[in-house]
Amino acid sequence: MISTILESIFIDPWPFWAGGIIIGLLVPMLYYFYNTALGVSTGYGNLVKIFLPARHLQWIKSKFPETYSWRVYFIGGIILGGFISSVFSGNAGFTAEMGSFTAIIGWPALAGAVYFFTGGLLLGLGARMAGGCTSGHSIHGTANLHISSILATIMFLIGGFISANLIRITLMGGVW
Repeated sequence: MISTILESIFIDPWPFWAGGIIIGLLVPMLYYFYNTALGVSTGYGNLVKIFLPARHLQWIKSKFPETYSWRVYFIGGIILGGFISSVFSGNAGFTAEMGSFTAIIGWPALAGAVYFFTGGLLLGLGARMAGGCTSGHSIHGTANLHISSILATIMFLIGGFISANLIRITLMGGVW
């Protein structure tokens, strides 16, 4: 019985409505307990402050006054949750596999790592330029009817659509 419960929580895909309910409850809880919005990119700023404490980057000092905010633990929970999921599914460990992308492209692991690391840097730069990440703008901002968040979400969707199709056409040979 416990195995079935763990499987349904950590392995099987959740129905869309269950994830929506949890996220929908998380947003007001963050306001109630922390008086802040849900967002992941700010946590990465906190990680920069932790790993590069001697740096005198003004934007780090002004934007992230706390070093160990709840967002650091949130990012840790995301990573830990993924690891727990892989353990319970019997696939524990690290992999460079990214499904059909790596199967079709066939790049060496190092090339894939550089590609995705560069993509992550660009994503972080975009999040800073937009004043927040997709979770902050799309989940929190649109729920509060912030025009800037609605526009940012529209731009995220358009940029994602264009990027995914460019990758599909240029790197994956137009494969669906």
